[in-house]
Amino acid sequence: MDFAIAPSPDSIALLPWDENGLHLLRAMNTPVQKVHLGGPESEEKLLDRHTRYLAYRQPGDTEMLRIAVEGETVGSIGYWQIERASEQGYETGWELLQAHHGRGFGSAAATALVARLKPVARHRYVFAFPTPENPGSNGICRKLGFELIALEDVEYPKGVVSPHNIWRLDLSAWLPPTG
Repeated sequence: MDFAIAPSPDSIALLPWDENGLHLLRAMNTPVQKVHLGGPESEEKLLDRHTRYLAYRQPGDTEMLRIAVEGETVGSIGYWQIERASEQGYETGWELLQAHHGRGFGSAAATALVARLKPVARHRYVFAFPTPENPGSNGICRKLGFELIALEDVEYPKGVVSPHNIWRLDLSAWLPPTG
C-alpha cells in the first residue's frame, strides 16, 4: 500500500469497532506508540478499553472506529461527549500504527470523522487535546481548521498530568479542508 499523493477521506474507511480492535490495541501498545499518551497500558486496561469501545456505537453521541486503508486496519479514531467550561461538546482522538505515520491517513480519517459527525451532532464544538510535543496530531488539528484556544495541564491517562494543547473546532462553520 503506497500512496503517491495524500489520501482523500474517500480512500479511508471508518469501520465499526469489533473484535479486530483488540488486536489493534495490542499492536499500538508500545512505548514508541504511546509516547504522547502516557505509556503502554496493562492487559487489563486494554481489555477494559476494548470492551468500552465495543459499546461506542451511538452516532451523534459516541463512536469508536477502526481506520482502514485498502482493507488494512491502520489505526483508530473516535469521538465522545464531554463537558468543558460548563458547555457540552465532543472530544476526538486518533492513533495510527507507527508504520502509517506521516502518510496523510490521520488527516483523511479525521476529515471523514468530522464529516460523519457534523450532520448528527447535538453539540457545536469538537475538542482535541494533543501534547505540544505531538507534531502529527497538532498538524491534523491545524489542517482541519481547529482553533488553538489554550495550553492546559490535563490528566491523561488517569494519574498522569501533563501540558496539552486545547484545540476547538466549530462544527457549525466547518468545511472540509481542500488540498
